[in-house]
Amino acid sequence: MPCQRFIFWLCAALFLPLPAIAQSSTVNVQVTNQVNSAVGLNGRLQVAMSTSFQLASWGYQFFNVAPLAVAPLNGLEPQNIRVQVVSNGIPLTAPGVWNFSELNTMLPVIQSTGDHSPELQIATAPAYMNDANGHILPGSYADFAAMSANLVEYYNTGGFNAGGVHYQSPNAYPVTYWGVFNEPNGNGLTPQQYVSLYNSAASAMAQADPSIKLVAMELSDVNQAAEAYMPAFVAGVTAPVDLLATHFYSTCDRQDTDETLFPTVLGFASEVQYIYSALATQPSLAKVPVWVTENNVNSDYDVGNGISFCTGQPYVADPRGASPFFAAWRSLVFELLGEAGAQALYQWSFSGNAQYGETDPSGNPYLSYWVDYYLSHWISSPPGQDILRVNESGCCLWINSIGGVLGLDTHTMALRNADGSVVVLMSNHAVQKLTDINGAGVSRTFALDLSALGNFSYATLITLDAATPASGPAPQSLTPSAQMQVTLPGYGAALLRLANATPVLAAANVVNAASFTSGPVAPGEIVSLFGTALGPATPAALQLVNPNQITTSLAGVHVTFDGVAAPLLYVSSGQINAVVPYAVAGESTTQVQVEYLGAFSAPITLPVAPTAPGIFSQASSGRGPGAILNARDESMNTSSNPAARGDWVSIYVTGGGITSPASLDGLLSSNPLPQATADVTVTIGGQPCQINYAGAAPGYISGLVQINAEVPQGVAPGISVPVLVTIGNASSQTTITLAVR
Repeated sequence: MPCQRFIFWLCAALFLPLPAIAQSSTVNVQVTNQVNSAVGLNGRLQVAMSTSFQLASWGYQFFNVAPLAVAPLNGLEPQNIRVQVVSNGIPLTAPGVWNFSELNTMLPVIQSTGDHSPELQIATAPAYMNDANGHILPGSYADFAAMSANLVEYYNTGGFNAGGVHYQSPNAYPVTYWGVFNEPNGNGLTPQQYVSLYNSAASAMAQADPSIKLVAMELSDVNQAAEAYMPAFVAGVTAPVDLLATHFYSTCDRQDTDETLFPTVLGFASEVQYIYSALATQPSLAKVPVWVTENNVNSDYDVGNGISFCTGQPYVADPRGASPFFAAWRSLVFELLGEAGAQALYQWSFSGNAQYGETDPSGNPYLSYWVDYYLSHWISSPPGQDILRVNESGCCLWINSIGGVLGLDTHTMALRNADGSVVVLMSNHAVQKLTDINGAGVSRTFALDLSALGNFSYATLITLDAATPASGPAPQSLTPSAQMQVTLPGYGAALLRLANATPVLAAANVVNAASFTSGPVAPGEIVSLFGTALGPATPAALQLVNPNQITTSLAGVHVTFDGVAAPLLYVSSGQINAVVPYAVAGESTTQVQVEYLGAFSAPITLPVAPTAPGIFSQASSGRGPGAILNARDESMNTSSNPAARGDWVSIYVTGGGITSPASLDGLLSSNPLPQATADVTVTIGGQPCQINYAGAAPGYISGLVQINAEVPQGVAPGISVPVLVTIGNASSQTTITLAVR
């Protein structure tokens, strides 16, 4: 075949490795100290990383089959994990007939991980609402909307009644994010039909719980599907829209070459930009974020009997979903979608074969897991980063199969965190031969000019490529300098982190947040961690992920106990207030680690006890007048407002241990209120008190305990009468007092 359209060396590249051509393999990268406000969200990168599950008869038992997969799922720190409910995972099986067994098997495990706040996508309608092709009938839209509203009620508002039966989630975690139907362009809906379905369902769902967040569209974005669907949606939507989502895959045919797949990423970015431009035409939608809720190399799957859905040939998994190709491809996707303003990027899916999974069906990580792990940890969002201007030159042109020049065959993104640290993400997608399918790529050296950034004390390098072991890459400590070089010998990605501080935490500096005493920690105990470089210079207070739940990620800070994220109440450079996860119950020790903007403290080991009570003080010092209310009018007990003998007071404590019903990490307590399972006693002035309640403080974070006690008639009056609380075998500090008249 003549190569009339190509220069000689490009024609030869069809048959020979590119290194046979004499050329430099070095790309020169100058990182400036200027924010590139033309990209991202006014110069900010805000890409949250997450992952996905499909909930149906063939997969709902995943965590029963692979219980060890919970640990790597927690390790990803995914935000708003997407759970796509399809087939008989949809609990409405016939009019008025509900079966939540599959949802109740899988979803509670997912709700116990990550940020405890998944996106639940109602992907399909029950079979009886569909036509012979499995497409929802227009006459079923109202029934689909009613079903969707019932699901919101099931999880968020105390349940619903149907056929004389009350249905209510056994799990107290609400579901805040809801996806309304999956890929309408691939599931039989015209643009106008999808608008009608969305308006009907989303309106009913929002009426059931106005606090939910609604995710619209979730297109299969091939052949510019957004251009076909967005105009009708923007013009016709009347229901609330909180997020607009789409899906991107590079191919549906494993025989497509590497060279044809990498350029598709440019199209992903263009589609995101188009979606934002379409949303901007409607003032009510102009600030709606765009999420990419499915992303992987190849969308093909076994449609049955071992046959490919896309080609009709025998299905064979595409190994590029877990090979060094993926490291180059996913890092390029992350960079270009981030520059286009996408605000979330989801892997499809968490577990599967090497084409799809971040882990195998047993929960063992592929290379794709480690790529997503480091993108999530080192480039965390929130809080996001400033995108710095980068000037690239030298090797080597990215030339597609028809001779078009697309730029360089590498990509570099430099990001500055709030603490001044900088992360440089480098992607090498240089193809060796134009005929390669899951090839090795070719070597590229990134010559980094970092002189504009100033001096740093620490430099750490992560490399994700063919040499990455199954257990994950080993961080390399380097000597920071104005000029640094990073070589990727083939397809892959590298992250270089430059910083002047890393978190430092000592075991003795983890204390009960009420008593300020160190020692064993208990499940649900509110603790204070003191150290250096633990968090932002400007303190940040707790944030809610929904009206009833506190976040486990705050201003770039994460705290884990045995890998389980702790709810965060306050973070700063020198202090963090967190709640010990209830998962430590029954353990003798727990390993604690602080992460701030991708930098980790050395892990410390703390003893665990069933209870570790401490009484809160008014001065937040662990001593003096307690944080105790006079129950008669809920006023603070003070020397000028003492309690009378025989009055009831409410004492606020933490470290009460496990409860019944079980408390859940991060939730604000509501009915039925969890109560302490260990024995609780109170003395005031050395005299035992009557107690009528010892359990969760209503409306406050799980872990804050309220004890209602009667002031003994025989206690001697005074403004500093000692108070002591004992829960189980442990007692509070002896320095808390109560005013009694």
